[in-house]
Amino acid sequence: METIITGAEARSRLLKGVNKLASSIEGTFGPQARTVIVQNPMGMPVILNDGVTIARAVTDQDPYVQMGIDLLKEVASEAQEKSGDGTTGATLIARTLCNGSLALMEKGISPLVIRDALKSYLEATEEYVRESAIEDFDLKDVATIASNNDQELGEIVATVVGGGGGVTIEKSPTYETYVRKSSGLEINAGMAHTLMANMPRGRCELDNALVLTTTERIDTFNMIIPALESAVQEGRPLVVFCPDFNPQMLQNLLVNIVQGKVSVCLVKVAGMPQQQQEWLEDICSSTGSKLFKKSLNESIVKLTSEDLGECEKMHSNATTTTLTLKENLPSLEQHTDALADCVAEIKNEWVQEQMQNRFDRLTEGISTIYVGGASDVEQVETKERVDDAVNACKLALESGVVIGGGATLYRASEGLNEHGDVADLFRDALKTPLRTI
Repeated sequence: METIITGAEARSRLLKGVNKLASSIEGTFGPQARTVIVQNPMGMPVILNDGVTIARAVTDQDPYVQMGIDLLKEVASEAQEKSGDGTTGATLIARTLCNGSLALMEKGISPLVIRDALKSYLEATEEYVRESAIEDFDLKDVATIASNNDQELGEIVATVVGGGGGVTIEKSPTYETYVRKSSGLEINAGMAHTLMANMPRGRCELDNALVLTTTERIDTFNMIIPALESAVQEGRPLVVFCPDFNPQMLQNLLVNIVQGKVSVCLVKVAGMPQQQQEWLEDICSSTGSKLFKKSLNESIVKLTSEDLGECEKMHSNATTTTLTLKENLPSLEQHTDALADCVAEIKNEWVQEQMQNRFDRLTEGISTIYVGGASDVEQVETKERVDDAVNACKLALESGVVIGGGATLYRASEGLNEHGDVADLFRDALKTPLRTI
């Protein structure tokens, strides 16, 4: 087989991969979405209509076609990470743009001209969508639509997300779907690399994990060997929270994860140094771990097993990490009491608000939705719909909603006051979601 192909042949085979993936998930789009059966190499087939999960299962024996598939998978993954939903819609729009752009290139239009024009049109469309968003809406409607018009699930998800605090999703040991509240903490930072994921949709889930917290940058793999040895000796996974790390250290850690030697999730805490310090203090008090402070010349190289904290369960994706905590931790109660005292005593309104936010996120806890079903296959399918609904509700509370996503993009296309082949292509792409429905 040729190792290098160029020109029209290369574009044709890449485009074949793009179209193959988009066609595989096209039927899952919209409120009346169809499901797809995906063979699970580790067990029973799964039935779902989640675009990004289905996309990850699409492959081709032709490596050049596979490149096209992988490029479009990235679109679905980006949509999942940034909005939590809308992966199929983003993929279908991308397919239209890929096909149309290659057609324009064959007419002699420079790809750089096409790219720059599309970027300018995108800015105008984003502004139109922002102006079309409304803040007065019923969260139950958002959850119901996102869960494929399942009103029971919609009501459960809307109640949980609207109540504040973190949300996790688990399989129920019974036929029933129910919610249980527990002590926990949601952190606005995700796992350092997708290779740490051990669940669908690029999620990492660890049970009964040990927790390491430090304010120092982890520069070498040797620095975390004491923590890894403690975790291996106890036969438990490890979660590491730090302000920064050396990319080379991460590569060494990933090699050990892929080889199955360790089960680790590394999380780089977000924010400026002061915010990172606060997050680490909150994690430390919540898990009972020792916070190794660089300012006191404390290093994790000298760590012992007593310095590690623990959590009941950890969920992490690209942007968020949720810890379900052990019950009756004295360190957490003392920490929240101290924060409450600070809120009462501090006069500076901005500092007081930050302290109040920290107190709230530590005391609101975690709501776990236990998804029931008559079989494992049904539970997996329902769990994916619940996950879509949770993500849709969170984004709705953050950014508002539009009355019909496909219709809004269609109206945006009609209001685009530009002319030419590239503008026509962009308008056609924006009409793709409504046309598909």
